Amino acid sequence: MGNENFDFNELEEILKRVRENGAQEEESNTDELLPPEPLAPPEINEPEIDEDELEWHDENEQASKISKPDKEVIKINFKTRLVPKLKVFAKKVFTRQLLIAIGAALVIAGLAFGGVKLYEYSKVAYLKPYVEKYGIEYPEGILEEFCDDYGRDQSTAGKLIIEDTSTDLLVTGNPEKTKAVLENGSTVLKEQHLRSIALDGVDLESFYSSPDKFVTSSQKVVFKTLFGEEEYQVVAVYFANTNPENDNGYVFPYNAWGNMTERSFKSYIDRVKTRSLFYTGVEMPYDAYYLSINTPTNTEEDSRFVLLCKKVNKVDRVTQTKPNKRIRHTQKWYDEHGEENPYRLASDWYPEIYVKGNKTVKLSESDFDYEAS
Repeated sequence: MGNENFDFNELEEILKRVRENGAQEEESNTDELLPPEPLAPPEINEPEIDEDELEWHDENEQASKISKPDKEVIKINFKTRLVPKLKVFAKKVFTRQLLIAIGAALVIAGLAFGGVKLYEYSKVAYLKPYVEKYGIEYPEGILEEFCDDYGRDQSTAGKLIIEDTSTDLLVTGNPEKTKAVLENGSTVLKEQHLRSIALDGVDLESFYSSPDKFVTSSQKVVFKTLFGEEEYQVVAVYFANTNPENDNGYVFPYNAWGNMTERSFKSYIDRVKTRSLFYTGVEMPYDAYYLSINTPTNTEEDSRFVLLCKKVNKVDRVTQTKPNKRIRHTQKWYDEHGEENPYRLASDWYPEIYVKGNKTVKLSESDFDYEAS
């Protein structure tokens, strides 16, 4: 058969030539499919950009660089990592004992705040019926026992109690309503170095006008003001002129009042001592508080009998006194007794008081009312 004489080498040569021709055609076809080279871009005149605006855009661009997937990753990390750690930290810090302590502190604070409010209300609650009854405003801290009296008369100052004379009188600023009058210039609405009360028809001389009477008396005076009880000890007694014609046109201000300067107070005490019927030996320092009480007398014409009292915590009764051998009288008295007035060259004294802060004013005759017996 013709097939048996087929040459395999020849066949292999033919196949090789076919493969070479196919590779050349594929290469030529690939070159035809390549795109043309791109054209050069046109030149563009870019506008000028403000540097501040450029920085603003850069900042916003940086802020927007976090892509949505990145944000999701942050969110997942926050939930799966940060939150659990915070919970563990909170459990360590906010223990049961601490939470109980915080709760207790809040409860105590609430009770304290409520207690303060309740206390403040309790201090004024008793005034409500009196305010409705009289339609007036009451001073803060007024004692309830004086609410009716103050409602009827706003010049009410308190009550004066003198054990020796069985005196228990309501004190007001109105002489038509009471026998105990807080004199013009004196007040209990604020602290005063010296106050003065005038009495009408109260016999003080029977208990204080001589050394023997004085040492056997209680020497105690209680002034129960609108706001509290004040205890005083009698430290000096004297007669005071009320008629300027009797003493060269001068009346010593026995009913002085106000917060005196230290120098003025020392002058006041010196003049009280020269008029005192006897010396009690009780010290009268500047930093104490004083109450002057005057009442009519028949012993000396146109005069008042005066007690000067010092505020104390407890009365330490005087058991021995020293007579004053040079009592200062009026010029009229020296003339009637044919004696020379040893005080004739003394200047007329009026108190200098503080009015606002360190500001002072010197009072004059017009600031005092004098009442002859």
